[in-house]
Amino acid sequence: MAALTAARNTWHERTRMGDTLRVPMAADAVIYQGGMVCADADGYAVAAADTANYKVVGVACEDPQNPARSIYDNDGGDDGAMYVVMRCAGRFRFDYAAPLTGTPIDQDMMCAKAYVQDDQTVSVHRFDSVNDVRAGTVVRLPAMTLALDPQAEFDSDEIEIELGGEPFDYEGDASTTTTTTEQS
Repeated sequence: MAALTAARNTWHERTRMGDTLRVPMAADAVIYQGGMVCADADGYAVAAADTANYKVVGVACEDPQNPARSIYDNDGGDDGAMYVVMRCAGRFRFDYAAPLTGTPIDQDMMCAKAYVQDDQTVSVHRFDSVNDVRAGTVVRLPAMTLALDPQAEFDSDEIEIELGGEPFDYEGDASTTTTTTEQS
């Protein structure tokens, strides 16, 4: 699957209230509504990708101050010149791909870690991603859902994940860290 080139109607189920954030975007970033959003190494929002030092932070959603907006386009702008509104919690359905392993969707993927391929695609095998950018955890699969509810709007090539990127330990700028030693 290729990265988004237009807004995407991403299925979403809220898991708590107050789950939206406004996050400053990176210079030249373009983020589509319905696409996964990452923080880059400097903490600015970018479209999710399998890129080193990216951390998933949410899924771009409608801007209540500008409901007609479906694209957050900071092309030509500086870091922080524009903000993206995103949901940072909940369950979302994304396309599934296994570009290297070719593994089809199967029930044993339940509760597996999901990794970013691009802003609308996840995989469940670390071997299918270069940088292991974690998107969340698989919570529902199409076979299980469609067997119980044949009318469910669930594509056979999608998996549902509980959003939750990989947390990290903040180390800051090591050059400004000071250490004190106790004098005896």
